[in-house]
Amino acid sequence: MDIMGYLAAAVIALFIYVKFFKPKKDSGTFTVKRGQKFQTVDDKFNAKRKEKQNQIDRILEKISREGIESLTPEEKAILDQHAS
Repeated sequence: MDIMGYLAAAVIALFIYVKFFKPKKDSGTFTVKRGQKFQTVDDKFNAKRKEKQNQIDRILEKISREGIESLTPEEKAILDQHAS
């Protein structure tokens, strides 16, 4: 086998290694259910905190419109969690 044969075999072996066996790097981004991507852990934390605050705001608006008696047990539990 001449040098070109060895070179071709090496290139093919390298391609197979890179394509199938090399560990994949983590991109460092987080994906949430709406398809948004966050660059840091802080971004992910802040998004979850904002989502929780929006949920509390919706419950408080419901209380304002319909009264506290209209809350479901799940909504009451969320408010209790937030209060503690």
